[in-house]
Amino acid sequence: MPDRPTAPDDHRPTRTGRSKAGAEHTRARIVEAALQALRDEGIAGTSARAIARHGGFNQALIFYHFGSVEGLLVAVARRESERRSALYAPALAEVSSLTELVAVARRLHDEEFQAGTVAALTQVLAGAVGSDELSRGIADSLRPWTALVGDTIDRLLAGTPFGGVLPRDDLTSGVAALFLGIELLTGLDPQMADGSLFATMESVATLIDGLLLAAAPTTG
Repeated sequence: MPDRPTAPDDHRPTRTGRSKAGAEHTRARIVEAALQALRDEGIAGTSARAIARHGGFNQALIFYHFGSVEGLLVAVARRESERRSALYAPALAEVSSLTELVAVARRLHDEEFQAGTVAALTQVLAGAVGSDELSRGIADSLRPWTALVGDTIDRLLAGTPFGGVLPRDDLTSGVAALFLGIELLTGLDPQMADGSLFATMESVATLIDGLLLAAAPTTG
């Protein structure tokens, strides 16, 4: 009997496609449960059992899909970094001064803090202190965010004498570390980032913007 010809518009999912989609859904569910565990119980209480309890699944799924709890936390950090990059990118693309950069950072920080993602990031970073696997994974996961910061710095320094003098990578690391440090401190004291801290940063940014503008070459 000849094989039935397949119509060009026959897009029925194959068993492999369904299996892959199911695995991705399960992984996303496990990552979300880990995030919730970090928010509610902190890194000290985030075990395979606690994560499974938050997600309502067998803890064996964690090891099947991620190999270890550390592997799962790396996946959490990677997903959050990708989500943050997608959230920050449109706002950073419109920044034309350091003052605007601080204002964007303040707005996004407030949104992230209210959503509880600051607390989760704080806990993951705390857990990385004693785990080489976790620290390497988090460093890799933060690269999309640091790349956005670096691109913004390049744009702000373009056309000034500082563009070819100041070390771009060091500036990028410093700005990224500053924002991460604010989030870590806010995890300890939620009032720390309210009002005065960002106001001081905006004042300093305004001063530096003035120096950059004065140093920029003028055109005829």
